[in-house]
Amino acid sequence: MTDLASAFPTRPLKLRKTGIVPGIFSYLGGLMFLGIAGFIAVWQAPGIYNDIIISQNPVVVYDSTVEDGHCTTRRFVFTDCEAHVTYSVKGKTFERDIELMFVDFGTKDYEVEVVRSADKPQIVGLSLGLDMLWNRIIVGAAFVLGLGALGAALFFKGARADRVRAMARKALPLTPVPVNVVAISNVVGAKAVAYTIPRPGKKPGPNIASRIGRKQDLFWLNGDGQALAVLHAGSKHPILLDAELTRLDLTEEERRKIEAARDGVEAAAS
Repeated sequence: MTDLASAFPTRPLKLRKTGIVPGIFSYLGGLMFLGIAGFIAVWQAPGIYNDIIISQNPVVVYDSTVEDGHCTTRRFVFTDCEAHVTYSVKGKTFERDIELMFVDFGTKDYEVEVVRSADKPQIVGLSLGLDMLWNRIIVGAAFVLGLGALGAALFFKGARADRVRAMARKALPLTPVPVNVVAISNVVGAKAVAYTIPRPGKKPGPNIASRIGRKQDLFWLNGDGQALAVLHAGSKHPILLDAELTRLDLTEEERRKIEAARDGVEAAAS
């Protein structure tokens, strides 16, 4: 790699292609995850808040009607329950739709009572909701925070991809680096390549994704599964190079010099 680095041009170079997917796709994925997180928050937060209030001073409503009450368990773990409750307090009738989501293993029937707040009679829930209150808080928070974190990570990934693509359009100094190719798979109209930056003595870093043409190959180095990539100054995202080095704005002489350094032969004079 030392000979290859010395053969690499020191002048600023542009990248004609990066193989990096535009950030818009990551942004759309991020919006989807954030949307799901927002939906779960809007769906579950009001019921959890009401049950927290009820738990401070609960009263069982014996003279009440529960309609359309049912629970559905998915994958033997996630359970959501719904019910329509009608009850009266001091001659005033209240109707409420109640929705719960919690984790419970297996499938079974639940016996419930209608419970309201003694201080705020318009706030009503089910005894099952109070029994599972901490379960619901933890599950709801895990879903919202987990999906929100995924959405934020995708936005960060998209911003990083767009930053690297923008830098590629400028003539900047590039540093050649070896990368470990983890996997190559066929996708629509291209090949997807997963690779990592070598970290001697440490665990491999996260996979980096790139794409090359179906008929293209990587600029393989004389090593097991290693290919050549380039880094912009200040960037931590190496960009894979193709076997013909067409991604770089090189002269024919510069191209031959790099290939010769890789192959361990002297470059032919132009």
